[in-house]
Amino acid sequence: MGEKRIRKPMYAKEDMGRLVRWFFGYPLIFIIYLVLSLLLPRSTTGMRMTLGLNIISYAIFLMSAALVISRFLKFPLRKLVNQNQNFCYRNLMTGFVSTLILGAGTTFIHMAIRPQDFTYSLGRLWPVDFLLAFVLVVLAALLEEVLCRSYIAYFVNDTMAEKPRQKIIYCLVSALVFTIFHFQNPEIVGKQAIYAMMFYFVMGFALMAVTLKTKGIEAALGIHIANNLVSAWLFTYDNAALATNAVFTQHNNIGPMMVIQSVFCIAVSVFLVIRFSPKESQI
Repeated sequence: MGEKRIRKPMYAKEDMGRLVRWFFGYPLIFIIYLVLSLLLPRSTTGMRMTLGLNIISYAIFLMSAALVISRFLKFPLRKLVNQNQNFCYRNLMTGFVSTLILGAGTTFIHMAIRPQDFTYSLGRLWPVDFLLAFVLVVLAALLEEVLCRSYIAYFVNDTMAEKPRQKIIYCLVSALVFTIFHFQNPEIVGKQAIYAMMFYFVMGFALMAVTLKTKGIEAALGIHIANNLVSAWLFTYDNAALATNAVFTQHNNIGPMMVIQSVFCIAVSVFLVIRFSPKESQI
């Protein structure tokens, strides 16, 4: 007979200590960020100054998260990316390129059908603005992937979830946290708020699903960066959270069609990532 396995209590003392630390990790990150951000100006004039200030703000936010995760939670930062494996550029680029092409392509189709919804708005010195927007988008996406995907994926154990039921729970939690993170965005107002929240929820769920499938945040990071760059570079909109020097400004874009378009683009991108992901990175 094989050796009988003794089941460990679900909430053993050491596990409770871990869960308590992880539960209070989020508010601690925000407290440290708020304290450090008091050194920054409260307001600024001009789009480029605003972009620069936001870049500094996100950099401080990332440092706050890194400090809490590495010192308070005593969790290796490197592992948050992909469980200490080699960085998978294939997943990053597959997610990035597919989302960029799909997002831009479907919006150009929308513009061809309803040109009255778009206005050419590209201003002077756009290369500088594009560079600033790119840096900001990368920092913001990296922060959100760490806090909304990696942080949750390792909540219970030192490895990402493997059981189907656990994966679904993690995806739902990630989607909820990702949606809450965007509550302060200006598009979360009036009748369009429900569509904006639906978009954030679907995106959060899908990005967590592909993170758990590929055992890393590279694919989710690529999809996230590309999705935001479509808005920052090509098609901004009237009530965008942060104004950028984009080629076109889209009017009245928050609605059912936006949700359908976004779900289609993200679903296809996730499928392509899983299809072309190295086999060793999949479950």
